[in-house]
Amino acid sequence: MTRLVPWGAALLCALFLLAFPGPGAAPGGAEDVFLPVTSHPLMAVFRKSLPDREVLLTTPGDCNADGIEDLVVVYREDRDKNHMVAVYSDGGAFRLSAPVRAPLENCRLQWRDIDEVPPVELLVSGQKGIYIGYAVFRFVDGEWISLFGDGMDGCC
Repeated sequence: MTRLVPWGAALLCALFLLAFPGPGAAPGGAEDVFLPVTSHPLMAVFRKSLPDREVLLTTPGDCNADGIEDLVVVYREDRDKNHMVAVYSDGGAFRLSAPVRAPLENCRLQWRDIDEVPPVELLVSGQKGIYIGYAVFRFVDGEWISLFGDGMDGCC
């Protein structure tokens, strides 16, 4: 009989959450966004800071729970590296967060209210070749905080 190790159980749980979103899965009604939405008004803030980056994926949502829609952008940094940033509201202005590594291939973003306490969490999953990873992030004080995950070092 196969016995699951703790990280294996966590991976299965995260994959289950990604595959079967429940109530409150995403603010604004959209559960997953697989294509970049380059017409979003906040893309101008992103383009001003990083004009030459290829946008791979975007998803709107309220990162910092201030009631104002923000935008998460996954972009190609170079041939072997993708990054994720938030364009978020901060005291009447919009700012760009510091980047965190994002999966190189098959990146997927999904808002989940895991603990029912604002702000909502962002599940990020993807792969690089045969390496698969996921992470759960919370946006706190203008930066992404990784709550837990597995395999992100290999897929990013």
